[in-house]
Amino acid sequence: MKGYFSDKKAHPWHNIYRDIEKHWLKVYPKKDVTETLILLRDAVFGALGILSLSIALNIPTSEFVTLFVKETSWKEGRRKVRNRCIELVEEMAKKKNTRYLVPSALKRDGFGFLVQEIEDAELKLYKKAKPEMKKVPKKRKQVLDLQPLEKSRLGSRFLRDQMVMESQLEKGDLRIPGILEAYDQFLVELEVDMSASIPEPIPTEQITLNGKLVAEVADDKPSKKRRKKAVQSPLTDFIEEKPKVKKKKQSKKSSGKKRRSKK
Repeated sequence: MKGYFSDKKAHPWHNIYRDIEKHWLKVYPKKDVTETLILLRDAVFGALGILSLSIALNIPTSEFVTLFVKETSWKEGRRKVRNRCIELVEEMAKKKNTRYLVPSALKRDGFGFLVQEIEDAELKLYKKAKPEMKKVPKKRKQVLDLQPLEKSRLGSRFLRDQMVMESQLEKGDLRIPGILEAYDQFLVELEVDMSASIPEPIPTEQITLNGKLVAEVADDKPSKKRRKKAVQSPLTDFIEEKPKVKKKKQSKKSSGKKRRSKK
């Protein structure tokens, strides 16, 4: 994708999805395009450093590609897409739609500053999903409802640990007391872990005296013309060169007289 900004004909990302729609059936009439689109999505998300959001975000890949190609450089395009992802993740955390947001994967992609907000939302979902006895009108029985737990990431993890596959347990099931006790114990452990965890510091960015990021300056490679020109250090301006003393040339006559006197 970096090559798009240097040669759009060789890397036509601005037309990639239009070309697939037009030519796929002609070139591959018997092949399903779904698998290719999935691989293409993973490739785009991986190149832009947002692979952790490939499943979590319910947004077509073409939208991110459109944001990317509208910018003037690789850095600006990548930054534009990542900023959009931050907005989407924050909205998901507010709506508590965090089932497929994995903290470790987000940290790997540089979104660690969003993890605290996501974990808070997950904890609220877990508390809200506390198993309760409910009446089932059709069966005329009471059951322990576990469906709310299944919908949350922490809740589904808890049910796996308890080796519970059902979404409902009928009243009188011998497992119910143990599940309710384990639920409260797991909640206490989560709250202790979150209160004891130290938030990661926000990564600092170094800048030069001109106000440019050090990373950006390092990426800017000098042109061939600049390499040829020798750059003199400003400190040498304060060093004064000593004037060279010119040696007086001796005439042939004086040199001859010196030789005679020696004799």
